[in-house]
Amino acid sequence: MRITYSNYPSVDRMRTAVMAGLLLLATQSVFADAPITNWLQNPATPLAEAVRADFWDNFYLTLPFLLIPQILLVLVIWKFRGSRGHEAATWHENTKLEIVWTAIPALTLVLVAIPAYSVLMKMDVPPRSDLVVEVIGHQFFWEYRYPRYGVDISSEALVVPENKVVTINATSVDVIHAWWVPAFGVKQDANPGRISHAWFKAKGGRYKGQCAELCGTLHGQMLIDVNVVPQEEFNAWLKSRMPADTASVSEPDSSARKL
Repeated sequence: MRITYSNYPSVDRMRTAVMAGLLLLATQSVFADAPITNWLQNPATPLAEAVRADFWDNFYLTLPFLLIPQILLVLVIWKFRGSRGHEAATWHENTKLEIVWTAIPALTLVLVAIPAYSVLMKMDVPPRSDLVVEVIGHQFFWEYRYPRYGVDISSEALVVPENKVVTINATSVDVIHAWWVPAFGVKQDANPGRISHAWFKAKGGRYKGQCAELCGTLHGQMLIDVNVVPQEEFNAWLKSRMPADTASVSEPDSSARKL
């Protein structure tokens, strides 16, 4: 009697359970009310667009190094197989070939490095800020401070004006956290005792993110919501949160000193 895996009911049940789970995940991703948090979100800032463009440029530059060896391997196995009477080659070096397959990857690395360096410089050198927000990581929630307006919020959505340069000064009061919003192209560590900087200039909308540094037992619940709203709506929101003795809300100062 020939025994196969299909003879065992447990294997069939496991296979059915896996397929059902995959189908459930696919259905959830299609019909979910809110977008899930992952790196595939559409770019909402010029910085995120630059990161996505650089990713695809690198992908197309390096794709031949994945495909060509596999194609050649299959062709060689098929064409020079022993059943066709071929014998193994006895030579073991080819100087010209080695120079070529060293020079081409080296040139490719240069082509990858130049645009990547440009994107990194955009991340590190922000334009003049229209709004500065202090982002403080806690176990396990985010606190946002608007120092110019005396507004301090926590465990709720960050609200910023659309198409304005927002600089975030990130720190932490306990362990290392990371403020990550994929649609912004921003993933900035928040370290205790230090202040790190990042920036974005986002289109209007609501965006999701999460802490991207394993920070403790409730790390998975340390989510991020950002509401990017028109300037008038942002002013009204600020006015509703500002202390009574604070001056009226004014337009963000585009002449603010570059950080």
